[in-house]
Amino acid sequence: MKKIFTIVALTTMAIALNAQNVTRTMEFEGVTRKYVEHIPASSPDGSMPVLFQLHGLGDNCNNFSQLGFEALAPNWIIITPEATDASIMGQSMGAAWAAGVGGENVPYLGTIELNEGVNDEGFIMAILDSLENNFNVDTDSVFVTGFSMGGFMSNKMAVKHADRITAIASVSGTLGHFQPFEPTGQINTMHIHGTSDETISYADASFSYSILTVQVGLGAEALVETWRNYKECSTEPTVYYFEDTKNDGLTFEQYTYKNAETGKKTVFIKVNNGVHTWYDAAHNDIDYTTEIYKFFVGEENEPTGIEENVSDLIEMYPNPASNMVSIIAPEKSELVIYNATSKEVKRLVTEQNNTTIDVSNLPDGIYFVVVDGRAHKLTIAR
Repeated sequence: MKKIFTIVALTTMAIALNAQNVTRTMEFEGVTRKYVEHIPASSPDGSMPVLFQLHGLGDNCNNFSQLGFEALAPNWIIITPEATDASIMGQSMGAAWAAGVGGENVPYLGTIELNEGVNDEGFIMAILDSLENNFNVDTDSVFVTGFSMGGFMSNKMAVKHADRITAIASVSGTLGHFQPFEPTGQINTMHIHGTSDETISYADASFSYSILTVQVGLGAEALVETWRNYKECSTEPTVYYFEDTKNDGLTFEQYTYKNAETGKKTVFIKVNNGVHTWYDAAHNDIDYTTEIYKFFVGEENEPTGIEENVSDLIEMYPNPASNMVSIIAPEKSELVIYNATSKEVKRLVTEQNNTTIDVSNLPDGIYFVVVDGRAHKLTIAR
C-alpha cells in the first residue's frame, strides 16, 4: 500500500506552496505525533474549511502533503497527519493507520490487525479540536481524503465521526474487516478504485504481501453499495464518462447515487484497467485531486444538453440492452448515439422501420439515441 507521489505538472507550484506548510508535533496519549499544517493567510468570508489528507502504508506526511489541493482551495486549512509504525512478528510494515485493516486465519499468523489499539481517530479529532479553538473553522466543511490505507482510515472516520465530518473521499482503500459499519450519521462519500489494482484488489480487497494474500476489507463495489444502501440513495445512478483523450490505456466512469430527500450522495469513480496509484491530469484523462475537490464543494459531472430533450416517440428493445438493441423509427432517419458526456459513439441512417444495432463494443452505462433531433434514453448493462 506504499505510494511515492511524483506530480510533475505541479512541481514548480508545490515548491512555492511548501513555504506555507509547517511541520508540527502534538503530544497525544503519551506519544509525540507529527503532522504537516497548511494555514491560509486569510479567507474571503472569514471562515475556513478543513481538509485532512491521509497517506498510505509506509508513506509519510511530508510526501503526501504534495497532492496540490492548496492550488484549488487557497482558503482551506489542509492537514496531513502521519501514522505510527506497525509491525508483524517483529517485522516493520511502515507507518500504518489503525483503520481496522487485517485478516483472519492468516497462515502462520492467525488473526492480524495493523496497529490495533492505536487511537488514530482520536489523534485526528484532537487536531480538529485544536484548529477550532484557534481559527475560525467552517465546521460545515470538514473533509477527509486518503489513499490506500489512508482510504481505509477515511472510511473509518466517516463511520465514527459523521457528526463532525462533512464528506470523505477514499482512493484504493475501502472499509477494513475489523471496522464495524455503524455510522454515527449521514455523510457524503466518494470512492475511486482501479479494476486492475494489484495491491488492494477491486473485487474483494485482497492484499498480497510476500507469499501471503489476505482479504482485508470490502471490495470496491461492495463498499459503494454499503454506503448507498445506508443513505437510502437511488438504485439508479447518474453516469458520467470522462472523455478519453490520453493514450494511457485507461477509461474513467463516474456513478452518482443520490437521496432526493436528504441530498446525501454516494459517488463511485471506476477506473477501467487502473492500478494502485493516484492519477493526475499531466498523464491521464482525470485528475484525482481535482475530482475530489469538486466532490467536496458540490460540483457535479452531469450529462448536459441531450438529457433535457428525452422523448418516448420511438421504441427500443430490450432496454436495458446488452449486445444488440432493436429500434423502431421512421425509415431513412439519421440515428446518432451519444454517451452520457454527449460524445458521439455511433451514427447511421435507418434503412427500414425496425433497425437492429450492435452495441456490444460500448461500455455499460447511460446513452442517448437521437432521432430527428429527439433524444431517447438507452441503458446498456451486462
